[in-house]
Amino acid sequence: MKALLIEEVNKPYTLRTDVAVPKVKPGMILVCSKAAGFCHTDVMALAGHTNPPLPTVPGHENVGVVAALGEGVTGFNIGDRVGAYLYRNPCHECRECKNKTYNYCDKVTLAGLNGDGGMAEYFLADALWTVHLPDALAFEKAAPLMCAGGTVYQSILNAKLDKGKIMAIVGIGGLGHLGVQFAKVMGYRVVAVDTRSAPLDLVSHLPPRLAPDLVINPTDGVDKTLERIAATFDGATGVDCTVVCTDALPAFQFSMDIMAKHSVLVFVGLPLEPVPFHFSFFLNKDAIVVAGALGPKESLQEMLELAVKEDIHVEIKEYTMENANQMLKDYENEGMKGKFVVRIE
Repeated sequence: MKALLIEEVNKPYTLRTDVAVPKVKPGMILVCSKAAGFCHTDVMALAGHTNPPLPTVPGHENVGVVAALGEGVTGFNIGDRVGAYLYRNPCHECRECKNKTYNYCDKVTLAGLNGDGGMAEYFLADALWTVHLPDALAFEKAAPLMCAGGTVYQSILNAKLDKGKIMAIVGIGGLGHLGVQFAKVMGYRVVAVDTRSAPLDLVSHLPPRLAPDLVINPTDGVDKTLERIAATFDGATGVDCTVVCTDALPAFQFSMDIMAKHSVLVFVGLPLEPVPFHFSFFLNKDAIVVAGALGPKESLQEMLELAVKEDIHVEIKEYTMENANQMLKDYENEGMKGKFVVRIE
């Protein structure tokens, strides 16, 4: 089959036409790939940070059509339109597996990161994390929801914030532009935060029911930001929650600085360096930090249904396997916005 490969770290993808089609194993689904999203974690894999075995097929936001079913798989038929989280092959023996939190199993395979992913004509999906795609959702729009959408949706849920509270989405990239919209339709007053004009313009021009209530550029400074928050939200002394969707360390400090007392920081970004938290953030603000990550399969299905119901806008730029390395270059562009998607043809 045709597939992109990581053959060397810190090198462009290689396109091959002689890669073996994956063998279907019990509990697995062979999927004829239609689209695969590209995000920051794929950059980390290409740099070797996820320790990918070489060669590895990249791609962890994968959607397509069921081509074959492994032994024991139920609920799916050949030809079904499906999408899958990146997890595969939990051990089924550890404490996490016994608690059915399989994604926290230390032995789980991560598609595209430490095992083959979906930037190929076929990929393997674990039935534990595979869902049916709504008919109204095109493959190219569905692919980014398999990680970016699922992660930011679950992160908003993890904040456990009452409706009507003020939620800042910090970092309006692939996750953040979706997070703004999900937060709005889930009943929050939303602040979009980024230093780049392109993604802020994108969310500012969404329909009013999906657009943020306030747009902030951190370069304006903390004091001016707090003034604008107070002016927009009836004298509020800060936001009730920040969902940090970037790995830029200054974004974490800015998030802490604009948070009100008794607030929540949801940690979604993947900085390679430790994030410093001063004791005053906890003691003086009574703030808490929670993890933002992918949730269970049920959460993924809920998110997809909500995306269709509310007509969530998934901003994408499409590529083919033949020009995927241009995608790598474009990802570094200051003006990039939304999500990149590889069409599998």
